[in-house]
Amino acid sequence: MDFSKSVYYDEYKDGQAAYVYMVRCEDNSIYTGIARDLRRRMREHYYRKKSAAKYTKSRQLLSLEMAWTAPGWPAAAKLEARIKRLSKKKKEALIRKPELANIWFPELREEGVYMPCEGISLEDCLKEEESTSMDRLEEQISFLLEIDKQKEIIRQTYLADGSRKETDAEHAWHIAVMCMVLSEYANEPIDVPKTVMMLLLHDVIEIDAGDTYAYDEAGNATKRDREVRAAERIYGLLPEDQREYFRGLWDEFEAMETPEAKFANTLDKIQPVLLTDRAKGKSWLEHGVRSDQILKRNERTHEGSEVLWDYVRDIIKKNTEGGFIRGEDNGA
Repeated sequence: MDFSKSVYYDEYKDGQAAYVYMVRCEDNSIYTGIARDLRRRMREHYYRKKSAAKYTKSRQLLSLEMAWTAPGWPAAAKLEARIKRLSKKKKEALIRKPELANIWFPELREEGVYMPCEGISLEDCLKEEESTSMDRLEEQISFLLEIDKQKEIIRQTYLADGSRKETDAEHAWHIAVMCMVLSEYANEPIDVPKTVMMLLLHDVIEIDAGDTYAYDEAGNATKRDREVRAAERIYGLLPEDQREYFRGLWDEFEAMETPEAKFANTLDKIQPVLLTDRAKGKSWLEHGVRSDQILKRNERTHEGSEVLWDYVRDIIKKNTEGGFIRGEDNGA
């Protein structure tokens, strides 16, 4: 297949478009995934590289059955999630008639058209050999040294004892551990290792973009643009396959559509509440934070975990009644 003829090829070159694919394994099972570079992803699965999915590491890949181009990673993640929920019989039907994707999932049409990639094969993807050189290791080391700067970024949240403010690196470590400990409270089953990676990586962009305080209206107005530019540069330090995967995790976190992204966002939102409550409302008092501001910021927190949101909502209520958080009627 000539990839340059894909309807989204220009966007793909710019790192915007993505592929959704279905592959068949040696046990006749079907695995569905997403990738920005389809050829590279097929090589990872086929050769069972470290970056391959756990599923294909234990099952030899036989064929690439179907692929679609999608207008962006979040859109691809949505179609992937819908396909994974289908029965084996319906997956086989979708392989035979790929246009059914736009019929069976009408709620996804607002994302754009999912275009089938006709005539592509696993053999096509395996033709291009991946280069191996010390350049790859140099790129990886460059990224690792760059993210060391996270240790210098100071957030507005104090440690639980109120002695000082936490750093970005400490925040990322804390919520990653929270995921391992609290994953049983997620609304839906999640891939814990994937979610931990998402949490460890999602704030590296603040090396360039800075930490924007949750209740800084002016800062939040430009936050998205600053963070996208930062993501392009910082994840761009990595070799292509890792750049694609790590940037994909960041995009997935930002889109907040998958169970993993929803739970990760829940942890990211409740951690400052837990620390600030234990620090006797120190940062809330310093910034004069109101309860309606906190509730607005957390309006989607329940989507990741109803249990954890109920717990934190009680903390917010307690601190509002105790005067650590300003009520809506007290100078709001």
